[in-house]
Amino acid sequence: MPKADRPTTNDNLQYHTHTGDGDLAPLCLIVGAPGRADMIAEKFLTDSKRFSNDHRGLVSQTGYYNGLRISVTTSGMGGASMGIVLPEAVRSGARLFIRVGSCGSLIQKSKPGECIIVNSAIRYDGASDNWAPPDYPAEASVPVVTALLKAASEVAPSSYHLGNECTTDCFYAGQGRPDIWGELSDRMRERHERVMQSGAACYSMEAASLFVWCSAVGHGIPAGAINTIFANRHTNEWAVVGEEQAAKIALEALSLLSNDFNMQATVSRIQVPYAV
Repeated sequence: MPKADRPTTNDNLQYHTHTGDGDLAPLCLIVGAPGRADMIAEKFLTDSKRFSNDHRGLVSQTGYYNGLRISVTTSGMGGASMGIVLPEAVRSGARLFIRVGSCGSLIQKSKPGECIIVNSAIRYDGASDNWAPPDYPAEASVPVVTALLKAASEVAPSSYHLGNECTTDCFYAGQGRPDIWGELSDRMRERHERVMQSGAACYSMEAASLFVWCSAVGHGIPAGAINTIFANRHTNEWAVVGEEQAAKIALEALSLLSNDFNMQATVSRIQVPYAV
């Protein structure tokens, strides 16, 4: 029987993702857009099974990449949605996450279609304040970052960067974009200028939430992120390109991690007290 503090569907699936125990593989990609989850399954996975909650726009796919069982699940936009999907994904079997996202680059010489591997994040996401105090670091797992760097060096040797993400809870004002009237408050303009000067590599809306939840709430669930560059905030370039390349890098990183004995031990020790 579903309970208010542990909500499920009437047929005992996770309330938002509509996945059940074992539906997701331990090695899991997490994306913002449901279309990206379907693209990854179509382009890269075999024998994939699709799970969806069409009312919420949440899609998961579980299949095989070069014989390795992996899943891709949808987080939606921002940290608040990430905080809903992550526990449901873990209860459904996920034990390691690599976000495959998109970003606005703050690296002057970067180009749309290149990617940024995220090693840490500035916590302007809001959601992570629910899980850890403000000074708690938002950091990717070192083995996951290492695997992403190795995979990127093989898949796209001249098209990747490494750096810190500024994770925001707002795509427009939170990332220094004017509103519909062409206005931006002095407070948000000053923050945007500080971020631009800080050495941060990109803007996006999920990495800090992912890293803090996995570390603090998930008791050390390994997590990493790779973002395709859609925008360069210095040159004002914009192009929606490069998603498949970032997905390929993330999948190759999962392959590397699946052969890492220490990572296998880390993933296998993570238990949850109840499936639903």
